[in-house]
Amino acid sequence: MKAKLLLIVTFFIVSSASVSAQTPVSTLTPSATSTPNQSKKETFSIRKLAEDLEAIDQSLTSIAFSLAKVMVAALSLLVLYRLVLLIVYRSSQLVIDNVSNASGADELEKVLPSLSQLARERLVREMKGVRQRVKEHIKSVGPETYRPPNKLPLPQVTPDQRLADLVASLNELTPDQIDPVVQLLKVIFPPFGTKVTSILQSQGQEHSKLGITFEITNIEGRLSSKLYTIWEPTDDKTPDTKNDSSQALKDRYRELLRPAARWLAIELCRREMVDAVPWTYFGNRRKKYQAQINNFFGVLNFASVPTHGKFFYQLAIEDLQQSIELYPDWYQPYENLADIYSTQGREFQAKEGVKLQRQAILQYEEALERCQDEAIKRRIRVGKAMAQLVTGNDTFIQEAKQEIQNVEKNWDATTELNTQFLYNLASWYAIALNQGFEDASAKKTARLYLAYALARNSDRDLWYWASKDPDLQGINEGFAELQFTLLKKLNEVPQLPKLKHQDFAKPIQEVLQQVNWL
Repeated sequence: MKAKLLLIVTFFIVSSASVSAQTPVSTLTPSATSTPNQSKKETFSIRKLAEDLEAIDQSLTSIAFSLAKVMVAALSLLVLYRLVLLIVYRSSQLVIDNVSNASGADELEKVLPSLSQLARERLVREMKGVRQRVKEHIKSVGPETYRPPNKLPLPQVTPDQRLADLVASLNELTPDQIDPVVQLLKVIFPPFGTKVTSILQSQGQEHSKLGITFEITNIEGRLSSKLYTIWEPTDDKTPDTKNDSSQALKDRYRELLRPAARWLAIELCRREMVDAVPWTYFGNRRKKYQAQINNFFGVLNFASVPTHGKFFYQLAIEDLQQSIELYPDWYQPYENLADIYSTQGREFQAKEGVKLQRQAILQYEEALERCQDEAIKRRIRVGKAMAQLVTGNDTFIQEAKQEIQNVEKNWDATTELNTQFLYNLASWYAIALNQGFEDASAKKTARLYLAYALARNSDRDLWYWASKDPDLQGINEGFAELQFTLLKKLNEVPQLPKLKHQDFAKPIQEVLQQVNWL
C-alpha cells in the first residue's frame, strides 16, 4: 500500500514537471531556473509524505490486529464456556429406538411410527409413577445411601452428540500439536445413559400370542445388557381378540404396551440404582446393598400385580429369592416373599392354593427367626396367621386364632402407628369372615382396623390397594364413600394420623357412623 501511494505521488509530480517544461514561453520573460535548495525541499516533502502514510498504515494495521485478537479471545472464551457447560451439565441419556417389526405381520409396518411414539409416552408416565414410589419407600425398604435423582430423563430417538460435535469442530481448527489433547475430551467425558431397542414378536400362524422384546444396553458399557420379552397374557383373552386383522393386532400391541412399559420403567430404575452403588462397597457390604436393591424391586413388582398383570408375581419372587441369596440373615425378603406366596395362593383353589400357603408359612417362620424387633414380629405373625387360616387345616386354623388373640392381648389399637400391621389385622378378620370362622362381629372389627390403617397412612398407597384387595371383598361395600368421608375428616383434623387414644378413636367413629360401617 505504501509503495503504491509513493508511486502515485511521484508520478503526479513528474508529470507536472514534464508538462511545465513543454509549455512555450515568451522570449521576453526570463526562463526559471531551479536552485539546489528548491530541489531539496521537494525531495523532503515527498519523503515526509511517505513517512506519514507509512505511519498511518502501521496504525491501521495495529488496530486491525488488535481487533482480531479481541475477537479471537472472545470466541475462545465463548467456545470454552460452551465446552464447560456441556461437560458440567451432562445428564444421563435415555435413547429409545423406534420399534421394529419381527412379528411377520407386514400390515403393522404402517403403524410402527405410531407404536414407537405411544411407547415413549407410556414409558414417561410409568417412569413418573415408579419414581414416585421410589421416593416414598426408598427409606423404609431400599438401600440406605441411595438418593433418587430429581430430574427424569426424557426418551429420545438419537443420543445427544453436541459435545462430540464441538470437539470435532475444535479438532479441525486447533493446531496439529494439540489435536491429541482435544481428542482426549471424548475419552474423558463420553456420553452416558441407556439405550433401549424394542422388537414386536408373535407366536403361531394366527398370531395367537403377541410379545415385545426389549434389549437394554448401557451406552458407556459399565453395566451388562439385558434381553427380556413381555408376552401377551392368554388366560384372559376373549374370542374377539383372537383374530389376526391389522386392527386387532394394532390394538393388542397397544394394550401390551402398558405392562411392557411398566416393566421397562422398573428395570431402568433398577439399573440406575445398581449403577449408583458406592465404589467403596466391597465384599459382604456390597452384597448387602445389592440385596436391598433386589428386595426393593421385589416389593415394587409385587405392587404392580393388581394394575399391570400377574406376570409381575414371578418377577417379584425372583427378585426376593436373589435378595435372600445375597443376604440370608435379613428377615425382610423372607417376609415379603411370604406375602407374595400367601396373596398368590388365595387366587388359586384346592391343592395349588394350599401349597402356596404352606410355602408362605415356611417363609414367615424364616423371617421370625431372623427378626429382632418385636413390633415387626407382630406384623409377621399376623401375616402367618392369614396364611394358616386359608390352608383348610384345622391345626393351622386354631394356631391362627390363638396367634391373633395373643397379638391383641394388652394392645391398644388407637395407639398403633404401624399401618401395615393394622391393615393385615383387618385382612385377617375379613378372611376369617369369608371362610366362616368368625361371627358377624368380625366384620365390624375388620372395618375398624381398616379405617385406622387408612387414617394412619399418610402416603395413601394403601388406599388404592384396599379398593382392589380381594381379601376385603366381604367388608368393603361402600368403600368409595368411606374414602370420601375420611378425606373430609383428615382435612378438618390434619393432625389426626398422629393422634392417639380417644383423640384418634372419636373422629374415626364419627366417620364409620356416617358411612354405616358400624
